[in-house]
Amino acid sequence: MKTTDQIQWLKVMQGNQKAFTALFETWWEPLFQYAYKTTGSTVAAEEIVQELFIHLWCKREQLPEVQSVRAYLFTALKNRILNYFTARKMTVVDIEAAVELQAVATASAIIDRKEAEEQLQQAVAVLPDKMKQVYEMHFIHGISVAEIAQATGNSAQTIRNQLNTARKKAIVNLILSLLP
Repeated sequence: MKTTDQIQWLKVMQGNQKAFTALFETWWEPLFQYAYKTTGSTVAAEEIVQELFIHLWCKREQLPEVQSVRAYLFTALKNRILNYFTARKMTVVDIEAAVELQAVATASAIIDRKEAEEQLQQAVAVLPDKMKQVYEMHFIHGISVAEIAQATGNSAQTIRNQLNTARKKAIVNLILSLLP
């Protein structure tokens, strides 16, 4: 008999968006926490976990049936974290080459980045008003959680919860907007 996780996984493999959203909402936080503890960077942890979920959705038809969704996700995450650390071990020559490549970035790369930023802005725009306001204050204007809590009259924990939920919803909205 299949577990709830296995059934949800099979639905994701079949392209069920609701199952994917549920999978994302169930596993985002534990995967993020593990990635953060391993990398020591919230930015790196978010990027690694986001890329994992994007990969899962894009390759959903090729995903294997699994006995343990948790084991599969954490193994995939560990591999991505290893790749992250491998990529960070750059020599001086590599850094100079990277700087040169960055200096000659093509116009299409700049356009792609602008399009991605616009897609993220659209994903944030559909958040509930208070959540959008807190998200923008923190992530766009760089206001600290404590300052937002003071300005809005909410507790710092409430603001952290809103930011976490907003981030999850924005990412789900972004991923769903990229669907064919």
